[in-house]
Amino acid sequence: MAEWCLHLGWILVALLITAVWTALDRQRPNYRSLAALLLVFARFGLAVSMLLYGLAKLIPTQMAYMMLPGYQIQMVGDVSMMNTLWGFMGASDPYSMATGLVEFVAGVLLLWRRTWLLGALIAIVAMGQVFLLNLFYDVPVKLVSGALLFIAVAITTPYWQSLARTVFQRGTSEPVVLWPASGSGRRWLRRTGTVAKFTIAGVVTVLVATFGVVTYQQIRHRESDIDGVWRATSFTVEGQQATLQQTSPAPWTNVAIADRVGDYTSFVTQVPAGYVTVYQFEIRGDRLEIKKHESDPPTVLNFRLDGPDRLMLTGTVDGKHIEGDYQRRHMQRSESHFRLIQPETENGPASRLP
Repeated sequence: MAEWCLHLGWILVALLITAVWTALDRQRPNYRSLAALLLVFARFGLAVSMLLYGLAKLIPTQMAYMMLPGYQIQMVGDVSMMNTLWGFMGASDPYSMATGLVEFVAGVLLLWRRTWLLGALIAIVAMGQVFLLNLFYDVPVKLVSGALLFIAVAITTPYWQSLARTVFQRGTSEPVVLWPASGSGRRWLRRTGTVAKFTIAGVVTVLVATFGVVTYQQIRHRESDIDGVWRATSFTVEGQQATLQQTSPAPWTNVAIADRVGDYTSFVTQVPAGYVTVYQFEIRGDRLEIKKHESDPPTVLNFRLDGPDRLMLTGTVDGKHIEGDYQRRHMQRSESHFRLIQPETENGPASRLP
């Protein structure tokens, strides 16, 4: 809702400024030089945006959090449309990097006078796909991608006729001469603008790339051996073996622990019905302090690792003493990788699953 209000706000402000400017500047014969200047700024804004979006995928961090343990145990039917899309993109680093490379190249081409049209056409294809994905997978940045697509289409309007003649082979197309931008007749101003353009784009690229590399390391670096997906081999409540129908507390059939740096830390439990609960957690010696919200009092769990693949959890949950024995679960997706030749599979019932 806030994003819609923001866009509506700047549209109304732009209309108001246009009306006032038109009333005060009635002697100007036309606004061609200002329109050309607007095209320059729109092109630069689109270029920087494409560089940002491209680097977020070229250094695979934008969707990489979907590979954290907590997202591996959630039932497919409970995954939101957005996380379904994010999981699809994040599951393959090479594909994510390929889409990012297309967006990044479009951004680079938009910075040069002789190549910006090609960059804009590539941006139309790239942002058209992104806009459709955001729209139909309910990603809450529809307006942003839609605005970038609109800008990419709008700045190519002077070339539509020539592009149509070329595509449909209808006669020869003449070189398109754009209106001169306001201030383009001053050499010092052109040089200042060129230096500023490449300086800003370069600084933004370096900063975003540095942040992306750091984030990439944070997402993938495990801080301790308890990080991973664990399945219960035994779970007792008050010394009695828990049943599937038991509640308060329900047995934790699976536990996913992401002990990473920064915002990528989570403790996720799954009950027999398949529902998951996400907790924040801190490790203090051999204790885990978990809580759903920052203001909640922590629930203390003692843990013990019996080798690399065995975990014991004990503590008090919902006023009752629980003990859980867990074995590390190696997810089958980790065995999938890029290959040109697929191995033969047996024609059993399981092979018919997607």
